Amino acid sequence: MIVKRGHIITHIILWILIPIILFPVVWIVSTSLRRDEAAFSTRLFSSRISIQNYKDLLIPEKNMPVLAQELQNLIMVTPPYDKWDKNKIEKEIQKDISYLKVYVKETKDRQKNASEAFYKIRDYMASKNEKLKHDIIAILEDLRGYLEKNLPKEESKNENFKLAIATILYKKDFDKDTILIFKDDLEKLFGLKISSEEDIKKITSLLGKYYKQKIEKSNIKLRELDRIIGLNQERYDRLLSEYTYLQDRVLNINNKITNDILKEILTFDKELEKIVEDNHLSYVNVAYKHSINHTITDIKQVTENISKYPDLYEVKRALDNVSAKLALVKKSDYKRIDNILYNLKLLLKELDKNVEILQEKNRKVALIKQENEFLEIEKELTQGELEKQEENIKPFTRYGQLKIFISDLEKDIEKIEGAKSFNNFLELTYPLSNKFREFATSYIIDFGRDNLIMNVEQTADKLKWLNDFKIFYEKFNLFSINLNLVTERSDSLIYAIDKKWKEVFEESFKGEKSYLSEVDDLYNLSKTDFVNMVSSNLNIVSKKAGELMDNMPYREIKGYLRKIDNEIFRIDQIWKQKTKHYFLRWVRNSIIVSGVSAIITTFICALAAYPFSRMRFWGRRYGILTLLLIQMFPSAVYMIAIYSLLNLLGKFIPFLGLDTLSGLTFVYLGNIAYNMFLIKGYYDTIPDSLEESAMIDGATRFQTFYKIILPLARPILTVVVILTFMNVFNEFIFARIILQDAQKYTYAIGLWTFSSGPYMTEWGLFTAAALLGMLPMTILFLSLQKYIVSGLTKGAVKG
Repeated sequence: MIVKRGHIITHIILWILIPIILFPVVWIVSTSLRRDEAAFSTRLFSSRISIQNYKDLLIPEKNMPVLAQELQNLIMVTPPYDKWDKNKIEKEIQKDISYLKVYVKETKDRQKNASEAFYKIRDYMASKNEKLKHDIIAILEDLRGYLEKNLPKEESKNENFKLAIATILYKKDFDKDTILIFKDDLEKLFGLKISSEEDIKKITSLLGKYYKQKIEKSNIKLRELDRIIGLNQERYDRLLSEYTYLQDRVLNINNKITNDILKEILTFDKELEKIVEDNHLSYVNVAYKHSINHTITDIKQVTENISKYPDLYEVKRALDNVSAKLALVKKSDYKRIDNILYNLKLLLKELDKNVEILQEKNRKVALIKQENEFLEIEKELTQGELEKQEENIKPFTRYGQLKIFISDLEKDIEKIEGAKSFNNFLELTYPLSNKFREFATSYIIDFGRDNLIMNVEQTADKLKWLNDFKIFYEKFNLFSINLNLVTERSDSLIYAIDKKWKEVFEESFKGEKSYLSEVDDLYNLSKTDFVNMVSSNLNIVSKKAGELMDNMPYREIKGYLRKIDNEIFRIDQIWKQKTKHYFLRWVRNSIIVSGVSAIITTFICALAAYPFSRMRFWGRRYGILTLLLIQMFPSAVYMIAIYSLLNLLGKFIPFLGLDTLSGLTFVYLGNIAYNMFLIKGYYDTIPDSLEESAMIDGATRFQTFYKIILPLARPILTVVVILTFMNVFNEFIFARIILQDAQKYTYAIGLWTFSSGPYMTEWGLFTAAALLGMLPMTILFLSLQKYIVSGLTKGAVKG
């Protein structure tokens, strides 16, 4: 009996892995088709699907901007049209003008179709006004009922609850309507019956006194502290400014003493030094003059005064030297030193005065700073008390916020019930979604997410389509008005172009390059006016139409929304300025480079592998291993060397230089060692007896190679062709270094350009290009697949 083993775990693992593995492929395919901006949308699938990305890559359309540019070039006969004959250019001009007329007509027709669908939507919504009111009111009533049923119960005797209600009412300026919302709670809290205007005034007075007693007192203290701190700060800034000014004054005096006065003292000191040297025999028993003795006494007094200032130490030392030398001489110009001392005394007097004032200012600044520090501490303590009080009452404000929200909800329901028309209904309902979202955000910040607020968010989601419809409604009207202006202007410009182009063209064809200003105006109309006036509104209408198709509860109008979306999408394609690319040329370049590289590599490897397999020579064993070892180094190592080599070759052999496809192909031919080893391994599996028999029959060694070995080795040769083609087709680094001209790019570089620059958010174009780039490799693989399995097994395993 055979017992089947369960593979539940294996199946679970596979079910987990398969979506993960396939997700990138699914994302690429869906992104290439969907019209939602993939760079800004989190959705994987969309109801708005188009193959426009593939059209833009494979068969780019000459739309209005392209035709306008081409038309101006044709009229001016600029390259490459300067090589065309006159009749051909004229036919092309007439063809472009006819296309312009067709595009403008198509724009008008599609706008008309979109407008008709829009009017049907408007009429449908107007006819369903009562049903809409009923549905929306039912949603709001459900929310109100749920909130009232699950409203948190608070104890009326709780002091924090009482303070929370008082705080809410204070922030609402004790509004009468808000007081009536909390009528039952206030009656329990304050023990008063609220039934008249007088009662409301009385409860307002009680609430005001209670709030001031509990909270406003601290707020008043906080404001007073802020006021005093502000005044002190002003005094502090003023004193600091005066202090800085005095510092500058003291510094200037100090500089005068240390620079000017010190220089004079040192000069006088040198003169005294000379006198002392000339009269060295009379150093002792000198009869001092009274005036010199008086001068020495003055110097002593000045040095005592200077000793208070460490910065003037050099001046003090110089004066001491002068004093010592004056005591040793009989004659000197003591009057000169008296002048110096007089000036120095004046400066010292001014210095003493300023230093004294400076010290007083410094003392006041320190006192104010200290006072402000104490006030800041007191302010922080007061703020801490208020914050603690707010934290205590915060949980109890949840009840009050919900009560006010329910009251506002009741008012909204009452207003909606009175709506007479659809426009009136829409004006009342479209803000509700954002209003509920704002309340939910505020609530979550204060109290966190709970079932109550989740219900509010769900209701906001249900009502979101009303906000989308309002935006759609307004923007479509703007889009229609502005598009009419653009098409009318286009008609007049095209008419003028059709009338004037022959005359301007004749002048240009004769060599006098002339341009038609109306063509430039038409180009600017599509590039500037359409973008500024139409495109922004068009994109919003298209986006909102897509969202309404998914979110709107009325399926009857989804067809009209889709029609509007499709029509304005086509209008956008007609007028949109698209970035020029060379995708098909890039793919062609890659096919050429990959194909040539694959064929040459396979040919060289097939020839080079044969001696290593069949012949015996010195270095045979380690030769191919050496080549493999060299190829093991990463390609980045050779980048600079290869760039320099091609730069040098380009000077002598231009077609093998930089920025050439042949030069790039030449670089790719260096990747032969691995393929040679692969083919050599396959050759080893072919019996030698086949070649020996052929050679006995008269065949040469070369004949046995191409008539016996090559036909038998066809599987491995096919594998080498496929592998080389795929590697070269997807190679990026060397292609990016060597190629500079955009028209010579390979597919890999072209795909990279679709992920940067103007295409940075064009993910649809990027993914479409990625899928189209798979086709050459897929076609090659499928056409040669019958050789792959046998080639890999025979060639790689037996070596």
